Amino acid sequence: MAEVLFTTNDAANILRVDKSTVKRWTDEGILKCFRTPGGHRKFRSEDLYNFISENNYGNQTDKALPQLISDEMILRSIVQKKEFNVLHSVCFSGAIKGKKQEILTLFSECLSAGLSVTALFDNVVKPTAKKLSILLSQNKLSVSEFHLAKNVLISAIIQLNDTAERHERNHKIIVCASVENGKNEIELAAVATMLETNGYTALNLGSGINAEEINQFVVRTKPFAVCMYTTFTANAEQLTLELKIIAELSKSSGSHCIVGGEAFNNEIVKGMDDVTFCSSFAEIESMQFRNIKSLSINNKK
Repeated sequence: MAEVLFTTNDAANILRVDKSTVKRWTDEGILKCFRTPGGHRKFRSEDLYNFISENNYGNQTDKALPQLISDEMILRSIVQKKEFNVLHSVCFSGAIKGKKQEILTLFSECLSAGLSVTALFDNVVKPTAKKLSILLSQNKLSVSEFHLAKNVLISAIIQLNDTAERHERNHKIIVCASVENGKNEIELAAVATMLETNGYTALNLGSGINAEEINQFVVRTKPFAVCMYTTFTANAEQLTLELKIIAELSKSSGSHCIVGGEAFNNEIVKGMDDVTFCSSFAEIESMQFRNIKSLSINNKK
């Protein structure tokens, strides 16, 4: 990828200051630049990004971040330093503007920079989804804006399934669902995509489906596991009751039950046989690999 260079005017717009301030900072050695043979100042993405990081510009630069992270060196630096707030800020900005291609480019470049699909979902997609839901609940985001952002994110996540590196198919089915209506579609799409890239066949039933309907589907498909993912819940007692019903049938049908999302915790699943709470996408992924290894050992006996 060619190096991205910015003019003095570009730098001023990115840093939200006058051109005279940019020139003064370069003269004082505070902001790095180099001069062309004609004497014009040019700024590298990496130097601008380092200046922003060192001077704590924060959210003021959200609009400029997509320009900066288009530079491969910048993106690798962000991933290596684990400055995920920058990445999910760009993801959020693209989502509320309905710019799927911008999000897809972000996803693709993050993977190229060494971030795994699972780490991308944990550190970029999940905080973006959480921010969208919080702003909606605070009436700082309209319902239409929320649905636009949600649909764009889901579409980008599903499309990522076609481009991300994937493991060989293992012919195991995992059913993904949420009993809460309309609140967990982004995370469910991410769970399903992560499982697909790990070789599973993920059947995503979506949200707002009750325990009885899920159980009917489990009986029909006989999955390797059932993954319930719920971030927000209106009724914790009802959620626990629904989970017990699903867990009992899953156990009797030979399926394992996995739960994730902030609505669940170890206390909710306490005493439920064959139910495992996972606090992150990484935990869900690692648990599946443990089960595969265990199953492989048992099959050899």
